[in-house]
Amino acid sequence: MAEEEPINEGGEAFDFGKKRKKKKEGEGEKKKKKKEKKDKDVAEDDAEEAEEEEATARIFDQGVVYDYEDMLKRVHQIIEDRNPALSSKKKYMIKPPEIVRVGSKKIGWVNFGEICTMMNRNTDHVMQYLSAEFGSESQLAGRGQLIIKGRFTGKHIETLLRKYINSYVTCLMCKGPQTELVRDASTRLWEMQCKSCGAHKSVAPIKAGFHATTRSDRRIAKFAKIR
Repeated sequence: MAEEEPINEGGEAFDFGKKRKKKKEGEGEKKKKKKEKKDKDVAEDDAEEAEEEEATARIFDQGVVYDYEDMLKRVHQIIEDRNPALSSKKKYMIKPPEIVRVGSKKIGWVNFGEICTMMNRNTDHVMQYLSAEFGSESQLAGRGQLIIKGRFTGKHIETLLRKYINSYVTCLMCKGPQTELVRDASTRLWEMQCKSCGAHKSVAPIKAGFHATTRSDRRIAKFAKIR
């Protein structure tokens, strides 16, 4: 015997299946609207991108389109016309330092003045740098020679010379050696200016050179304490 459907007070039978069906149809409509809205947003974004591409194409169509190689050749040609020395770089050559023994505790740099002239640097500035790096005393002798206190070899001098050239001679922009050191009167700092490309920058100051304590220094310090 089939089960009877529940009846309300008005005598109408409840239809549970229809209610479930209406609920499912309501969820389907929400999903459909959500999908339509998403598709509409995507279509609007695509339309905006297409308009931007068309505007960009119109802008580029107004002028001549150059290739990368053509532009690179043009830049090199401009540099060569305005500054021929910058486009054709020559290898920077410096004579190796000539070192001789002076007694048992000193060495002599024979061509020190000649190398300073080739670098276009003051001998006092180079001597101060060497004294600070070696931690030793040095003094100028006759004919552009430099006397350094200590048992150093030509390899040690050459290593420091390369370091000095990288820090105080070579331009960081064009890598050229045509530079000069100029001291700023207001800041009292050394500034390296390049004659080839016009670049300039402040260089690091050299620390005070090594000064060995002598007998006279100890005597002066002793008298200063007594007073």
